[in-house]
Amino acid sequence: MKKIFLISFILLAPFQVMALPGLDTLKSVNPLGGGDGDVDLAGGKTALLAKFDQSSQYFMHAQEILLRAVGKNTEADIVKAGIEYSKNSKNSEADRLANSIKVTTQASKTLESVQSLKSGGLSAEGKVLYVKSFPSAIKGLKATIELVPVSKTMVAGVSANPMSAFKELGGVSKIIPKIPGYISNVGSVMNLIISGAQANDIEGTDDLQDSLGELEL
Repeated sequence: MKKIFLISFILLAPFQVMALPGLDTLKSVNPLGGGDGDVDLAGGKTALLAKFDQSSQYFMHAQEILLRAVGKNTEADIVKAGIEYSKNSKNSEADRLANSIKVTTQASKTLESVQSLKSGGLSAEGKVLYVKSFPSAIKGLKATIELVPVSKTMVAGVSANPMSAFKELGGVSKIIPKIPGYISNVGSVMNLIISGAQANDIEGTDDLQDSLGELEL
């Protein structure tokens, strides 16, 4: 259970200085010791986009299912369209990155406004759908944890020299600073998934928490 809270904290505040017991164990997710000038922006961009794509695909899939579970089918269709947009190579890397962040942010706001996730009241059909979101949510969280270190490095590199970063990365450099917000968003939604499952007595909630507890940092 402690690991679940630690994972949540890392995602909710991934770019803050953390004065916590056992901080040394978190250095594996903070690779900035070499200094901003050492950042390989071109190579980092490739790794960042790959990690983000994996994270966002799972995260959006989980959000789509959750939205359908609470009867928000129009919003679920928007997320589904966002998934397709992110897979379309005709769209620029910057546009795909920006759109995925926008879609996931809006979907999260919608989910956070759903009363049944706070006080219960999901239909039987909704509960069945809710459980189906768990595998993608777990995979999305794991992928997001893997996204943290490379995103920290790239945010630091872009912030150190925005003009140089733009010349090297193009429009993607303008979107990279928004990734910390995306990561925090994933952490918030994971907490909502758990609290919503508990509020609705969803079968499999304990298994979900056990699976989160087994994730390795």
